[in-house]
This record gives sequence, C-alpha cells and structure tokens, in this order.
Amino acid sequence: MILLLDIGRTKFRLARSLDGETFGEPEIIPTPITVEEGIKIIVEAAREMNNPVTTVVIGASRKVWNGAPLAERVKAELITVPVYIENDAALAALGEAVVGAGRGCQAVAYVTVSTGVGGAKIENGQISQNTFGFEPGQQIITLDGQEARRLEDYVSGLAVEKRFGRPPHGLTDDKIWQDLSHYLAIGLTNTLLHWSPDCLVLGGSMFQDPGFKIATLESLIRRDLTIFPQLPLIKQATLGETSALHGALVYLKSLSRN
Repeated sequence: MILLLDIGRTKFRLARSLDGETFGEPEIIPTPITVEEGIKIIVEAAREMNNPVTTVVIGASRKVWNGAPLAERVKAELITVPVYIENDAALAALGEAVVGAGRGCQAVAYVTVSTGVGGAKIENGQISQNTFGFEPGQQIITLDGQEARRLEDYVSGLAVEKRFGRPPHGLTDDKIWQDLSHYLAIGLTNTLLHWSPDCLVLGGSMFQDPGFKIATLESLIRRDLTIFPQLPLIKQATLGETSALHGALVYLKSLSRN
C-alpha cells in the first residue's frame, strides 16, 4: 500500500494506492495548524490500514509549517517505511505533464495560482534538474521605490483577498480580473522566456469562475513574447485537486527506474 499526500498551505489531501497506478478517493481536510498535528494524521493513516504501508510520498509546500523537516519526522515515526518528499507544485507539474494536460509534450512549464503561486519545469517526464527547486511566484515584477514586488504579491489568492477585502471567488467585476491578468501575463511571459517549453499548463483555484481566463492570458502573452517564432501550447490543467497525487505516483515510478 502506498500512502500519497499533498500538503498545501490551506488544504491537506491524502489518498491510498494499492497498485501503484491508481488511487482511491482522496480525503481532503484543512491543513492542520501545526506540524505535530499533520504528522499525527499521516502516522495514524499509515497505521490504520488493513494492508501494510510500503511507501509514503509527500508533496508539501515550502511555506507549510515554516519548512519543518517533515520527511525526517515521519520517517522517525514509521521507521521501516521509505518516505519521499518533494515540493507540492513540482509533483502537480509532474502529474499534469505525464498524465494530464501536458501529456505528449517534451518540455512542460506548469504554473499554479491559488493561495500562492508555484510551478515547475518538467522535461521528458521528469522534474528538471535544479538546486533549490522552482519558484516562479517569487520573480520580481515591479519595484516600489527600493522594494521588490513579486508576482505572488499581485495575483495569489492571499494577495487578491488582502487587496479587495473579500475572497477571489466573490470578485465578479471583469475589470478586476483584466487588471490582474496583466500582471500574471508578465510573470508567465518571463517564465516562458527562461524555460522555453513547448507547452504551458496553468492550474490552481484562481482559474475557476470568476477568475483568470486562458484566452485572455494567451492574448496578453502573445503581445509581449515576440522573440520566439511562436507561442508554446497554452492549456488549462485537467487533473484538478488531484494533480500532485497523480504526480506522486509518477515520481515513485521514476525512482524505481533510476
């Protein structure tokens, strides 16, 4: 039995796989406030199953629980069970690239816009080599005096709610989303210039309605990205809230091949 976890800043998703190919209906709860609460849930889930857990794969946001050493803490509890951990956005990117919207593309750039902004580059079905991971949401978009303003400061769910005083799904004024789209398009254009993929997959809760629109962003990117002879394919993610769980299974398969 494989235990799969996707731990974001607001949602905690848990699923189980018997065959390493598919998984059952995920359990989705609010992310616990403390790492101790999170570890307790993981360990109890691993121990309560009729089938023994053979592997745990965790996708976790860099910002959840202030970067606590989650893998080490879970390993200390489960002792004999291999525990793997990767960035949640990187696993979501892997899922979308291999079995989702980017399937069939060799180089996939994935950007998710939800509570925060994350993403990763996938090449030939694997997370691209990197030293510290990928953080497209942290790219600098403007300078406010001497202070750098980052993409996440403008278009993330947290930033939008702070700016307008209500959750993004309550913003029905198209002008607001058009304004926000200009900032996101700048960030996506920069990402395409740096990563040069053949496919860009966009996901996250900020693409729900009301929210960002693929066609609007593609038009804005086309206006600014003129150095390449053509745009990459730009697609909306298809795996929804399970993208990182799918990616966790792909990641585990890649470990067994290497």
